Amino acid sequence: MRHYRYKAINENGVYVNAKMSAENPSDLTTILHQGGMELISFKEEKQKAAGFFDRVKPRDLIAMFVHLEQLEKAGVSIVDSINDLKETAESVRIKNLMREIYESIKNGNLFSESLAKHPDVFNNTYIGLIAMGEKTGNLSNSFASIIEDIKWNMDIKRKTKKATTGPAFGLFLMFVVMGIMTSVVVPKVTGFLTMQDIALPIITIALIKFSDFVQGNWYLIIFSGPAFWMSVKLLSRSPEMAVRIDDFKLKIPIIGPIISKIESAKFCQFFAMTFKSGLGVLECLESSSNVIKNKAIKKSIVVVKQQVSDGQSLSKSISLTGYFPNLVVRMFKIGEESGNMESALNNIKYFYDREINDSIDKLVGMIQPTITMVMGGMIGWITIAVFGPIYGTFSKLN
Repeated sequence: MRHYRYKAINENGVYVNAKMSAENPSDLTTILHQGGMELISFKEEKQKAAGFFDRVKPRDLIAMFVHLEQLEKAGVSIVDSINDLKETAESVRIKNLMREIYESIKNGNLFSESLAKHPDVFNNTYIGLIAMGEKTGNLSNSFASIIEDIKWNMDIKRKTKKATTGPAFGLFLMFVVMGIMTSVVVPKVTGFLTMQDIALPIITIALIKFSDFVQGNWYLIIFSGPAFWMSVKLLSRSPEMAVRIDDFKLKIPIIGPIISKIESAKFCQFFAMTFKSGLGVLECLESSSNVIKNKAIKKSIVVVKQQVSDGQSLSKSISLTGYFPNLVVRMFKIGEESGNMESALNNIKYFYDREINDSIDKLVGMIQPTITMVMGGMIGWITIAVFGPIYGTFSKLN
């Protein structure tokens, strides 16, 4: 879909300058003519990549799919539903998006094909679900599954943010306080002691040396974190190194199991959703792997897909990866044996929703006391190292 700035004249002889999306100039002329306008001139606009504020928000997508689901259940055609949505949607971005999709459908494209022209908004799994709904004539189920998934992803992002934002701020605050103490407070206090003709204990000498190190290498300390992060990013450009780095993340105590649970829950959620829509196991594995961010787990799904195509059971193949918890393997096995895969996988989602919450609360609960202990230990070290020699000097005077 291309974007044009045009000048036209309407039936009343009034000139109109506006923007419109169309497949080509001929399509633009046709659309304007249907609206009672004659095209005078036009210019194609180059579109920049969507910025943060230009993206369609998940809440707007939920409202859009709820609208489509309700009208679909009421028997309204998808074309009329989109036509209604492009006029009544609260979000300007959704209105513009629906206007483009409406024109695409009028030009003979399917709804799923029209959505595929906007990969920055609709992922392949959603497009696949809608395509399946078009084939089966049950689009309302596809819309309901997408709504549930968007809500679930929003909840996962909220939990992930909770797990990272608070502790990250606490660590930042700890390093700022320690930096001020070691580079400003300690030198002033210990400067008095070094001028006295007294023997300083090892704990005081260690504090002075540590303070000197921080003052002499502050730039290395500050930039070591960003440098390490950039190094990891550069190494991650190599597919092999990206897999190794993500595999290492899964082995980090406390954090690794949380990542594993989140990825497992996302995988099972999408697998159940696509399996319910009528896709085969191999297609479900392919679609579900697209939602996994961890490269090591993502690569293991490719191996699972190959083993299943060779005739091995799904639960056995997943077990051999070593990345999925026993609960996931067990539920896949129950689903295979009972023939009720969707129900079994939904149990995983229900269980891990609570597990992820508990794990994140545990992580946050551990980090905060740890930061308090480190800061308390630093203050205690400074107190003993400074006041110890002073107290010893006063004792000798007595």
